[in-house]
Amino acid sequence: MNAEELFSGTGEMAARMRAMDWASTPVGPVERWPGSLRTTVQTLLHSRHPMFLWWGPQLIQFYNDAYVPSFGKGKHPAALGRPGRETWPEIWPIIGPQIEDVMREGKASWNEDQLVPIFRNGRIEDVYWTYGYSPVFDESGKIQGTLVVCTETTGRILSEQALRRSQDRLRRVVEASGAGTWELEVATRVLTADARMTELFGLPEQAEYGIPQFLERIHPDDVDAVRVSIAAALAGETKGHYLREHRVRGGSGERPRWVEARGQVSFDAEGRATRFIGTALDISERKWAEEEGQLARQELQSFLLQAPLGIAILSGPRHVYTFVNAPYMSMLFGGRPATDLLHLPVREALPELEGQGFHEILDGVYQTGKSFHGTKLRASMVQSDGAERELFINFTYQAKRDPAGRIDGILVVIYEVTDQVNEQKEIEQLAENLRAAIVSRDTFLGVASHELNTPLTTLKLQAQMSKRLFANQGLAAFPPARFEKLLDTTLIQVDRLGRLVNDMLDVSRISTGKLTVIPEETNLSDLVREVLGRFTPQFEAAGIQLEQQVADGLVVRLDAARIEQVLTNFITNAIKYAPGKPVHAKLESREGWVKFSLRDEGRGIPPEHHERIFVRFERATSASESSGLGLGLYISKQLILEHGGRISVESEPGQGATFSFELRQGAKDSPGPSGRGGPTPRS
Repeated sequence: MNAEELFSGTGEMAARMRAMDWASTPVGPVERWPGSLRTTVQTLLHSRHPMFLWWGPQLIQFYNDAYVPSFGKGKHPAALGRPGRETWPEIWPIIGPQIEDVMREGKASWNEDQLVPIFRNGRIEDVYWTYGYSPVFDESGKIQGTLVVCTETTGRILSEQALRRSQDRLRRVVEASGAGTWELEVATRVLTADARMTELFGLPEQAEYGIPQFLERIHPDDVDAVRVSIAAALAGETKGHYLREHRVRGGSGERPRWVEARGQVSFDAEGRATRFIGTALDISERKWAEEEGQLARQELQSFLLQAPLGIAILSGPRHVYTFVNAPYMSMLFGGRPATDLLHLPVREALPELEGQGFHEILDGVYQTGKSFHGTKLRASMVQSDGAERELFINFTYQAKRDPAGRIDGILVVIYEVTDQVNEQKEIEQLAENLRAAIVSRDTFLGVASHELNTPLTTLKLQAQMSKRLFANQGLAAFPPARFEKLLDTTLIQVDRLGRLVNDMLDVSRISTGKLTVIPEETNLSDLVREVLGRFTPQFEAAGIQLEQQVADGLVVRLDAARIEQVLTNFITNAIKYAPGKPVHAKLESREGWVKFSLRDEGRGIPPEHHERIFVRFERATSASESSGLGLGLYISKQLILEHGGRISVESEPGQGATFSFELRQGAKDSPGPSGRGGPTPRS
């Protein structure tokens, strides 16, 4: 008999057995199987009852379609044709001895509802079986296999266990509930009750009661409602269902107790009420707790409303506003009504928060339950007038939980710290300014030491050379021309040294508010020509061609010495930074102002440095590129401001620079910015 004939049928296991390479298993090719094995396999394949066969010394496995569901996931179809011990290692200590009894002694066994845990569906499961093990004999009468006829009873056993647990739980619940039971015979109006029922109502123990006896024990404020509910149930208006919470009179000095009464009316075929049965449960503790909870909620709400902090309560995953107090609205929204937020999700009520990170923080707190504490965070909020205001806040988002411990909302506590943040910023700015001042001081001292030392070194070298020449040649070493040049050079260095000292003195005067400006009627045209003429030798030495456009007769009230100081600073900068290039000086009058400008064609100044070069100790170039203390333009600006004037620069890299100042014509003496007499600054 070949495999097709032996494993006939349309079932899954018949198909798997036909496809199996039995020659590679210990049982060998199908054609060599003993008749007893073929008969047994055919029997189990054509049975609809779960059957399983272990064959031979290695207990090779065969099973039918009815047995497959008991495998679950994990063992089928790999179990087919494999030794039993390999498939069932987890239960072999249980079934192994039973199989040995069958194989060795032919001892059959029978087990009902036996717990045999097996590994299936990825875990060890408790599985119950009713099964029998029987020997299978070969033609010589020798035991060659063990046949298992079985039924898995797990579903029934688990259902019975669940039913028993439910019944036990119901019994314990009823006992623990303390409910009293009662029954009313409608025709006779006789009511019977158990001991618990009579105890709840404070009635004496007796066999029967009348309805009035129970009604007398109900609190006067609840009697009418109870009567109405009973009548409605007996009339069938509520389909015979009765449910009422009411109070029962207490003893002397005792609080009334609360009872939950439930009942159901039975009706005859004509719809007449016949029996009314029910229970009564003492719910005093719950009702008292509700009353206390209500009082506590009222007190809490009163506290929240009066709290000096901003407080809000958000409900659900969409963060719906269910409570906000006045400080919350006032602090954040400057006069907006609470109705702008209440009963709205945060994202809808406050769209301006989108992109500021607060929505994401709320989502995180609601999902994880982990509170969030924010310190000095920036927020932009819409006020009652529709304008947005930037503020800084400290706040806490705390997850709120229901009685079961589930997160159902978020408590928000918030207060504004904008003033504190601004104060901190001011302190930090002052500290930064102080650090910058110290750096500037140190830089200035270094530059000043160098700048002051340069003319002193030149004077010292000249004196030493002159002394050496005099020692060697006497007065003959100093012909008039040479002596005159020596004096000119000495004067230049003395003038340079004097300017440096005067600049430092002016800085000190500016810092202490003692800068002196004494305005007088002055012909500015003549003053400009005189100063420009004084620098003719320096212009020529630097290869600079000076072009002048100076209007005649421009008389202005000014301090000539101070304005000369400004002109000198402008000119020396042009000589320093634009040697060999033309310089254009211009003095003009327009719209009540006199304007002087000096334009060079040097390297120019980037726009980002225009403000900085008028700051004390600041220069457009490094100290290695040019000399100077970085004070000239700073002093010039202060002098022009003291005159009530304006000073500015126009420049682009590679296009030269134009420095200019403007003074008002015809201004009279009045207190200036430093409190001294001087021209009134332009508003």
